[in-house]
Amino acid sequence: MSNTSILYGAGGLVVGALAGVAFSGSDSSEDLRKVLGDTVVPAQEVAQKAAKSHEEQLAALQKRLDALEAGLAKNAPDMTAVTASLSKEMTTKLDSLSTALGNEIAKSSAAQAETIKASLADLSTNIEKNARAGADDAGPAAPAKSASDNDLMMAGALGVGDTALFAEGAVRAFVSRIDPSGGAVRLSVNGGLVTLGAGGSTKVSMGRSDCKVTVKALNGQGVTLGSDCGVLPPPPALSAPDDGVMPGHAVSLADGAVRVFVSSVDSDARTARIAVNGVQTQRVSADSRLAVDSGDKSCSLQVTGIGEGMIGFDASCD
Repeated sequence: MSNTSILYGAGGLVVGALAGVAFSGSDSSEDLRKVLGDTVVPAQEVAQKAAKSHEEQLAALQKRLDALEAGLAKNAPDMTAVTASLSKEMTTKLDSLSTALGNEIAKSSAAQAETIKASLADLSTNIEKNARAGADDAGPAAPAKSASDNDLMMAGALGVGDTALFAEGAVRAFVSRIDPSGGAVRLSVNGGLVTLGAGGSTKVSMGRSDCKVTVKALNGQGVTLGSDCGVLPPPPALSAPDDGVMPGHAVSLADGAVRVFVSSVDSDARTARIAVNGVQTQRVSADSRLAVDSGDKSCSLQVTGIGEGMIGFDASCD
C-alpha cells in the first residue's frame, strides 16, 4: 500500500471520530480527549511513519540514480581516443583508395600511350608512303641546304614526318619516330628502316659508289641529319701559272702585238676579267681562247691557267 493511501486513511479516521463526537451531543472534554487520543495520535504516528518511509524511498532512489550516473561516467568512452582512432582508420582507407586509384590511372595511361604510339607508327608509315609517291610524281627534289666542313650535306631540325633529301633527291631519309629520352631515331632511308643513335650512320648504295646518312644531333627539338651522298670532292688546289699576272698589271705578248691588262682574278671560280688591246673588259675562264686582231695580223690569245690570284697567258700571231 502506498504512503498516500495511508495518509488518506488516517485523515479519514480523524474526520470520522470528530463527526461521531459532534453527532453524539456529548460536550465532555474527557470524551473529546479520549476521542483525540484514540484517533488523532495514531493517525499522527501513521503519518510520520508514512513520511519517513517516503523519505527513505526517495533516498534509495537518489542513491540508485547516483550509482547509475557514476557507472555511466566510468564506462563512458574516451572521445579523444575514439576520434584519433577514427581519424587514423579514415586516413589509412583514403591512402589505400588513393594508391589503388593511382595504379588504375597509371595502367590506363600506359595503355593509352601504347595505343597512341601504335597510331603514330601507322600514321608515320602512311605519311612516308605519301611522301614517296609525291616525290616520285614531282621528279628530282632540291638538294640539301649546305655543306659542312667535313663534306657532309646537312638537314637539321627535322621532326616526325619530315624528310631530308640528299644527292639532288636520290637519297631520302624519312623521320619515322624520335625518342629523345632513349637517344634514338627511326629512319626510313630509301625505303629501308633503320634505328640510329646520335652519331650513328647507315650506308646507302648509289650505283657504283656507297655513301652514308649520319645522325649529327638528337634532342627534344628534333634530329639533325648529315650525308656525304652527292657531295662532290673538292677541286684540286691550283698552283700559280708560269709567268702569272696579278690584277692591276699588264703584259705584252707576241712581240707586242697583243697587250693584256688584268682587272680582277677569282681563283676559286677560276675566272678573271681582262682587257685585250684596249680598255673594254671581258670575263675569261681557265681554258678560254680568244681571237685578237692587231693591225694586219690575226692573233690568238690562250689562258694557260688561273691560281693563287694570278692568270697566265700565251699568244701567237699569223
